[in-house]
Amino acid sequence: MRLSFAPMVLIPLFLGNVPAADGQVAPGKYGTEAREVMAYVQKTFWDPKTNLYCRAAGDSRPDYIWREAAAFSALVGAARHEPAIYRPLLAKHFAAMNSYWDAKAPVAGYEPAATKGNGHDKYYDDNAWLVITFAEAFRLTGERAYLTRADETARFVASGWDEQLGGGIWWHESHKDGSKNTCANGPAAVGYLALARLEEPNEAAKWSDAALKAVDWTIAHLQADDGLFEDRVIVATGEVKKGKLTYNSALMLRACLALYHQTGRMEYLKQSKRIGEAAGALLDRETGVYRDPLKWSQFMVEADIALYRETGDARLIDRARTNADAYFAAWMKQPPADMMSNVGTARILWLLADTETEEGKAFWKGEYVRGRN
Repeated sequence: MRLSFAPMVLIPLFLGNVPAADGQVAPGKYGTEAREVMAYVQKTFWDPKTNLYCRAAGDSRPDYIWREAAAFSALVGAARHEPAIYRPLLAKHFAAMNSYWDAKAPVAGYEPAATKGNGHDKYYDDNAWLVITFAEAFRLTGERAYLTRADETARFVASGWDEQLGGGIWWHESHKDGSKNTCANGPAAVGYLALARLEEPNEAAKWSDAALKAVDWTIAHLQADDGLFEDRVIVATGEVKKGKLTYNSALMLRACLALYHQTGRMEYLKQSKRIGEAAGALLDRETGVYRDPLKWSQFMVEADIALYRETGDARLIDRARTNADAYFAAWMKQPPADMMSNVGTARILWLLADTETEEGKAFWKGEYVRGRN
């Protein structure tokens, strides 16, 4: 990633919120930056005819579902700060993604692209991302449609588990690549545990158990000696395909943190801290920025923020801010052409904006609280 720290003369450099001249509360540094990036996202990638996001500047085709999920996640963050603008867009985007929903399949789920139904190209990781962000949307808005669809989507994700190689969720419903991947099992566990905090007791117990199995299986099969996670294991041979992508370790960190809160078992808090410590090896030594492309590294930044909220370890929030500042500086020089990198930048900035407001702090303080809205 080429970074440029261009002057930001129009961007206030204060960290907290202060009263504006009209008596309203003005956003802090990250809130201001998030608004600027999100406005660009809506202008450049939002298609008001379809209520979906296009793939790139100049490419009006709707993006694949996992990238639409990332865009939805940025919208959820925006809706916490500017609900009058972004909650209606959140609802429109949610409804528009129905074009990807395959209700005719034996177990309904989201196809990568728009479908007429009865498709066979669903990815379990794509669907797991949607469970996570729909659960967050429900916590924010109380709109039950988000929780209902999160539950339905999680049922598809859960259908990807079988006992080959001792368990684990496949990457693809037709077993493309023949692998079970960290990127399916980690997000699945995060989504399951989000549902466990929102569902009735019997359903909650089911999701907690599924998360526990997914986390333990992934630790046993894909965690490296340094605490980070490899990419996938080939089921037929047991061969581990190495590659420590930031988002794999990020979601396992979040899964372990959530599992600690769900079970009270200290081993999972220790595991999340271990992953957070090991993630330092994924940083560029000169810049302190995660070495992976933003489409993956943003998830490690989100994990850093989550672990910071739990531990108060200032190194984590400093790491998150260093990455966010680099993302925004690069964006100021030249916004990326692809939609995913822009919404990823916005999402991280919104999460840091949450640290600047009492409302944002309260929302995340309640992340692990049991009970339905």
